[in-house]
Amino acid sequence: MRAVILKQISWGAFLAIMLASTTADAQSRRRRNAEPAQEQPAQPQQQPVTNPATGRPVNVPPAPAGTDPATMQQQAPPPSLRQDGVGTPVDTPRKSLRIDGVSEKSPIRDRVPIAYDHIREDDKFWEKQIWQVIDVREKMNLPFQYNVEDESGVNQLLINILLNAIRTKEVEAFSPIDDRFSTIMSYDEIMAKLTGEVRSVRSVDPVTGEEKLVETRDEFNPETIKQYKIKEVWVFDQEASALKVRILGIAPMVSRINDDGSVRASIPLFWLYYPDLRPVLAKYDVYNQNNDASTMTWEDLFEMRFFTSFVVKEKNAFNRDINSYIKDGVMRLLEGQAIKDKIFNKEQDLWEY
Repeated sequence: MRAVILKQISWGAFLAIMLASTTADAQSRRRRNAEPAQEQPAQPQQQPVTNPATGRPVNVPPAPAGTDPATMQQQAPPPSLRQDGVGTPVDTPRKSLRIDGVSEKSPIRDRVPIAYDHIREDDKFWEKQIWQVIDVREKMNLPFQYNVEDESGVNQLLINILLNAIRTKEVEAFSPIDDRFSTIMSYDEIMAKLTGEVRSVRSVDPVTGEEKLVETRDEFNPETIKQYKIKEVWVFDQEASALKVRILGIAPMVSRINDDGSVRASIPLFWLYYPDLRPVLAKYDVYNQNNDASTMTWEDLFEMRFFTSFVVKEKNAFNRDINSYIKDGVMRLLEGQAIKDKIFNKEQDLWEY
């Protein structure tokens, strides 16, 4: 009897040990399966994005692993644009990679203007100051509208050349409050007149729908400059017995527009002292509408008088323009032509035949 009882106890203990071992092994396997091999960072759940312009959902591409989209947007490099001196973001000037013609053109950026003949104060037998206006819409003034880039990528429009020279401080601009070159005008002041002040406007992102303030300003179109005003002096040199002309200043003219679109007036934007500007103009070619092979510079164009203009003022006791006492446009042109004829006849009257 005792042997039977001992045998039953031993079998019960063996079964209990086996059951405990199986339970521990199953719990160990469940624990290993539940633990991840490597903890992954939680990805932020993307919110659905709707285009406010169309009202339709937009699929936004996911950000790369380990990056924050907000941080990427803040650290994004600015676009490869630059300010060209006119106030408008443009691409960097592109130089021609091949010869644009049958032969390579020699650079002319090292040209210098020819010095003026010296006129002594005692040799000035007669002198007259006049103001003329060059209208680029005249047929003879078509080179002033040549809005292209040369092989080096530099724009050849005259207003762009002048603004670039002011920006790089090759010449100084003067305020149009007078034409005596008395008040220096900065490049920023000129751009404020051309494009207006920088202002903040509200803008809505078309993808995210986020509203934010963006700084902007109007763009300047150089083709809106239709006239240039020049101040010059005609002097009879007694030593050389010749009538000579010297340009003193050049001023681009900007138009003031009425509400109905008509032009109210044209006023100078700034004045440039022409003797200081001559070395700059000598560096740039001007378009020759008769022969592409025969090139000349802007300084040659002004010195050889390859332009047409009309007189708007002569030096007088009341310091007034022609349009202040003559209202009819045709009569103003005839009065300006009479001033030109008076200068021409003065030279002829000094000679004896």
